[in-house]
Amino acid sequence: MHSLPTDCDRKLARSSLRITTSWDDGHPSDLRIAELLDKHRLEGTFYIPRSNCEGRAVMTCAEIASLTPRFEIGGHTQDHVSLTELDPAAASEQIQSNKFWLEDVLGREVRGFAYVRGRHNRVVRGLVEKAGYDYARTIKNLMSEPGTDRMEVPTTMQFFNHAPGVYLRNYMSGGPTVARLAILGTALGAAPLVTRLIRGAETCASLGGHFHLWGHSWEVDEHDLWRELDVLLGNLSALGAVYVSNADWRKKPNVVAPSDSN
Repeated sequence: MHSLPTDCDRKLARSSLRITTSWDDGHPSDLRIAELLDKHRLEGTFYIPRSNCEGRAVMTCAEIASLTPRFEIGGHTQDHVSLTELDPAAASEQIQSNKFWLEDVLGREVRGFAYVRGRHNRVVRGLVEKAGYDYARTIKNLMSEPGTDRMEVPTTMQFFNHAPGVYLRNYMSGGPTVARLAILGTALGAAPLVTRLIRGAETCASLGGHFHLWGHSWEVDEHDLWRELDVLLGNLSALGAVYVSNADWRKKPNVVAPSDSN
């Protein structure tokens, strides 16, 4: 198991690191994710469709509403469909209907959106923006900054034990950079999943200063990773970083990073 951060790690994290988490698909096990986030005093954003065309369960309206006092809720299409496979009119209906339904359930504006399976193009991005969303999250990984395009907000690492080839493909398709290569190095190690994710967060503290963990609660169920997730969130909490929702994570703070001499 990965050891707790050193005093030097905590000093670096407090001065520069912002951490967010996001969870897709609105599965009922999101409620268990929320309990763990509360336990470790972390923030999270939940992207929720009204139904799931793949047959997976989705939380009830009452369950979704129970999350809203504490967590950000975002859109994820009406029926959990890939928007790039639809014509513009059908895609627009999926985006807008989901937004209207969520806002009716929550009684407040829904600001964020996540592309189903991460698939998007220029037309889809335009439709999401036209629907009134402030930002949209992708599944581009290995990023230590939220980027400059609010309709293409990236992530850092997924809570899933991917094969090395998956990380390598994401790295190449997303545009190779020195910073992304440093995070890729932590993802490709032979260490357990939790250790690699913590090392990724520590690497982000010395790079762009942003770490975005994302995942699916139903995958945590299927692979029985609840203990590992509990340990990971506890370690992230121990870093003493700034913990924010996805909406706030994408906004770059006015923070001066520590000098090399610190």
